[in-house]
Amino acid sequence: MTELFMPLTLYQFIALAVLVALLLIVVVNLLALPRLLNYRLESDKGRRVPLAAILVPARNEEANIGACLRSLLAQDYPNYEVWLYEDDSSDETYRIASEVAAQDPRLRIVRGASPPPPGWLGKANACHRLYEVMRAHSTPDYIFFTDADVRLSPAALSHAVAAAEATGAGLLSIFPQQITISWAERLAVPILLHWAVYTFLPLPLAFSRRKGPAFAAANGQFMLFTRQAYEECGGHTTVRSQILEDVALARAVKSKGYPAILADGGPFVRTRMYDGPAEVWQGYSKNAFAFFGYSPFFLLVGIMVLLALYVAPILFGLYGGLTGRWEILAWAVAQYGAAVLGRLLLAARFHYRVIDTLLHPLAVLFLIAICLNSMWWSLKGKGEWKGRTYTSESR
Repeated sequence: MTELFMPLTLYQFIALAVLVALLLIVVVNLLALPRLLNYRLESDKGRRVPLAAILVPARNEEANIGACLRSLLAQDYPNYEVWLYEDDSSDETYRIASEVAAQDPRLRIVRGASPPPPGWLGKANACHRLYEVMRAHSTPDYIFFTDADVRLSPAALSHAVAAAEATGAGLLSIFPQQITISWAERLAVPILLHWAVYTFLPLPLAFSRRKGPAFAAANGQFMLFTRQAYEECGGHTTVRSQILEDVALARAVKSKGYPAILADGGPFVRTRMYDGPAEVWQGYSKNAFAFFGYSPFFLLVGIMVLLALYVAPILFGLYGGLTGRWEILAWAVAQYGAAVLGRLLLAARFHYRVIDTLLHPLAVLFLIAICLNSMWWSLKGKGEWKGRTYTSESR
């Protein structure tokens, strides 16, 4: 019996050590993460305020586009314009956007009437085409890509430009405050956004100019580039076939020597990414496998690590409690505590429900199911999003 429990004790020690190390990364990241709230534009009247162009790709966004555009046009930033790429929608997106444009000439609409060319995915193509049209009419200092489901408070752009200038960022990106309502959103969204990034990516390495582009992350819902950094990295032509185009752009920017900075948007940026379980399942299944380089082997390794760190301790804890092996139960409680403490710190910073953090092992199982489904879709050869089919060849 003793021989049986020696490997188990070794596993529990290693698992706890790894979980404590990951918890420390979360603490360091939260200390290193800039807050938009702490940055303000200089009030020097003799200083030219940089021109910012807000670019919005939108396809079948009738439920979002009106509120999104109105929030963009309500910015208190003194020098900006808004461009919308209406990507051949089959709903009322264009009509709603046109009504908003009729009331505010700062909004200009570009209509797309054809599917993406071979080798291009829809969003990258929309962003590229919109940028090309905009560049023919304007020369902004900052290029700000955002999505139709994002809502900005009036001060958001002013604080973001101030933060980008203060940090010297070639790219400033934000994970918006997430509105989560259904059980699937509450399980998946916090773990696939803030937890996955701030637990496994050390931000001091990501922010350093001296480290490789592998240490980089971004969120396509909020990407503020300097025009120079965007053009030097090749823009969306560089990531035309990448499902995770936001991360790929961050790496491209960093490879050109520009900092790619993540920031805490605080009260300025919010979104509800998915409306219910079906959208959560479909939306994350379209790109989760890409995090593992489309490699079943790396996905299998990732699943084994997740199970060993976050699910197995629960099973061993139950075993220890039922059999009176209190030392096993104690190890399991410590492991669960280290995992949940990291989630609690993130929940406090990014305004998630505390009760959801306690379900972290269940959230990990849901994440694994999404990843397996994403692999299945990829190996099957295609998936669907916003009424368009994308194939594995488009990668």
